[in-house]
Amino acid sequence: MSPEVFLVGAKNSAAPGSPPPSPSSTPTESVKQQAVHVSNWFSEHSGNIIGGAVTIVCIFVASLIIRKITLTFIRRAFDRAAMRAETKPGRFLEAGLLMGAERRLQRTRALGGVLSSVASATIMIIATLMIIGELHISTGPILASVGVVSAAIGFGARDVVTDLLAGIFMIMEDQYGVGDYIDAGDAKGTVEEVGLRITQLRDIDGVVWYLRNGTIKRIGNQSQGYARAIVDVPVSYTENPSRVRDVMVETAHQMFEDPQWKDSFLTEAPTVAGIESIEGDHMMMRVAVRTAPRWSAEVARELRQRLLFAFDEAGVKVGNTAASGTNGS
Repeated sequence: MSPEVFLVGAKNSAAPGSPPPSPSSTPTESVKQQAVHVSNWFSEHSGNIIGGAVTIVCIFVASLIIRKITLTFIRRAFDRAAMRAETKPGRFLEAGLLMGAERRLQRTRALGGVLSSVASATIMIIATLMIIGELHISTGPILASVGVVSAAIGFGARDVVTDLLAGIFMIMEDQYGVGDYIDAGDAKGTVEEVGLRITQLRDIDGVVWYLRNGTIKRIGNQSQGYARAIVDVPVSYTENPSRVRDVMVETAHQMFEDPQWKDSFLTEAPTVAGIESIEGDHMMMRVAVRTAPRWSAEVARELRQRLLFAFDEAGVKVGNTAASGTNGS
């Protein structure tokens, strides 16, 4: 029998309970090898890990600092813009409705709040994208998803977006504010609240109107600058126009100097235009005065009454047509 056959037979005839031959490596040695691999990998990449962590922290801190500076700048810029608008020549705010400081605060809160939110969102989104880039995560799918969602929301809420943009420009341009009396076409009244989407009015009957800013096509503000009271008085054509004019000038100047009505006028004295028209048995004499906003109707009524009394005292004959008057702003 050859030696090879003998060895094979001996191997096959080994005792059934004999232990198997020892493997080349044990589980403990495998764990040690894995720990060594991890340690080596960390040693090789520790610089990048620590550097990335520091970069992420710096991006986060820098975004907070930039956000704080931006919000402070926006608040101060809008506060200065509101103060300049408040001190424009001819600006009048009716006493008891809203003081200038409150109006400035209202405008600053409305516009400053919008731009502050937009600035904060923009800064934080940029910081988030930079952090994601530091983590070596692809931002392409994220940006594509955000773009699709934004387009869907914008298409579905286009009316709301229109109202918001119109409200921003209305407040920024100071077209009107709380306490102003405006004519918005569909409704007119005193402004009680100005929002980015809705303007709230209360008319002379006490009805509250809610107007979407995007649907307002024109605004007539009767509380800015000045108003004009125009009074037309029909006088018999047999009267001397110069004499009638002197009576009207004297009456208008007496009212202009009256302390009770002094605050209702601007610095400009009343002017008598003279003969406005000649109709039948009378000629129309006109006097015009520039008043503070929303005072033209009261001034016109008072001036009309004083002119009638003055004509009675002076013996001036008034035409058959009753005295008339108009006012405008």
